[in-house]
Amino acid sequence: MRRLTYLAAIIMLVSAPAAPAWAKAPRIIQTVETTAGEVVFFKLPGNPSAGYNWKLNKRLSTGLDLVKVDQLGWLLAQKGKNFFIQEQSVQNIAVWAKTSGQADLAFDYFRKVGGRRYSRTSVVRIIIKPQRAAQ
Repeated sequence: MRRLTYLAAIIMLVSAPAAPAWAKAPRIIQTVETTAGEVVFFKLPGNPSAGYNWKLNKRLSTGLDLVKVDQLGWLLAQKGKNFFIQEQSVQNIAVWAKTSGQADLAFDYFRKVGGRRYSRTSVVRIIIKPQRAAQ
């Protein structure tokens, strides 16, 4: 009987569905256009009071040599009157465009709980146009 139980457990583990595609693949959540030499700002929504945080994933990002990224900090939401209806806090990000091209900045939204890390990756695409010639 024990062997049958172990066999059933192994079959369930092997045949268990993997995480859905949206949980694995980074998705583009914003596209920002700018000009070389300019600074652009964008916001990433989140919930730092529950332990969540955004972090730039340099391994998955492309075009990092074209930009300088600064995470400026959180703008925390006010506590709502209703527990179920709360405003989201936002992580403020500044990107300085050094030269023209395209940078895909991958940010991991993660939370560590009990030694396990739960995360998803989102991409902000920065399209940088060349500076206009002075006339």
